[in-house]
Amino acid sequence: MVFDCLEQARVEPASFILTCADANSVLARLSWINWTAGQAIATGVHELNDCAPDCAMGTFHDYPVVLTFWRSEPAAWHPGERYFTRITVRYTGLRPPAYASNGNLVKNPATWTEGLCPCGGA
Repeated sequence: MVFDCLEQARVEPASFILTCADANSVLARLSWINWTAGQAIATGVHELNDCAPDCAMGTFHDYPVVLTFWRSEPAAWHPGERYFTRITVRYTGLRPPAYASNGNLVKNPATWTEGLCPCGGA
């Protein structure tokens, strides 16, 4: 399972917000290829706001992706359950001009990996 922005456990979600504070980065239209205790793989799009001239007036752009949730760990607050602690996103077509991953700005990323807190994609 993964945890969403409202700290709700989800299995095979249709979408996953990466930036809970403003929802300017969302994995959407997810189609699950595989969901096991070890990893979960889906295709979909990364809907990313260009924030130009600012995020309130920005435009969302869709970038096709394959995403993998992985590194399953026990969820102490849900006995017997496990949750994914990592996400890797691979762009399969057009890529965003830049993406902030782990505090670093990556230009035209082909892929990125981040940790997931147990409270979702914050």
